[in-house]
Amino acid sequence: MRKVTQKQLADFLEIGVSTVSGWERGAYTPDIDTLFLICNFLQVTLNDMCGIFNDNEQLSEAESKLLNTYRSLNQSGKDKLLERAEELRDLGYVAKGDAAKMA
Repeated sequence: MRKVTQKQLADFLEIGVSTVSGWERGAYTPDIDTLFLICNFLQVTLNDMCGIFNDNEQLSEAESKLLNTYRSLNQSGKDKLLERAEELRDLGYVAKGDAAKMA
């Protein structure tokens, strides 16, 4: 999302590009101190980086409707809904500031 290359991150952290590549592949993970540096560099919180959402954050009406729809489906339907959502993302229907690309 930040359009940062592996090299830019590696240079900032003063490490090798192969280390960053290993993190992206899931071969290994950064230590907690390095993770905080990465969060700072990318201007995200540790919760954002780890996919942890604040329970106090309210869902929009559309998000709530989507979640309720997902919960009402059987496992096959849930799998298909996730598949479709990933297809839309891959087609370019992703949030970019106030504008979204329409494929």
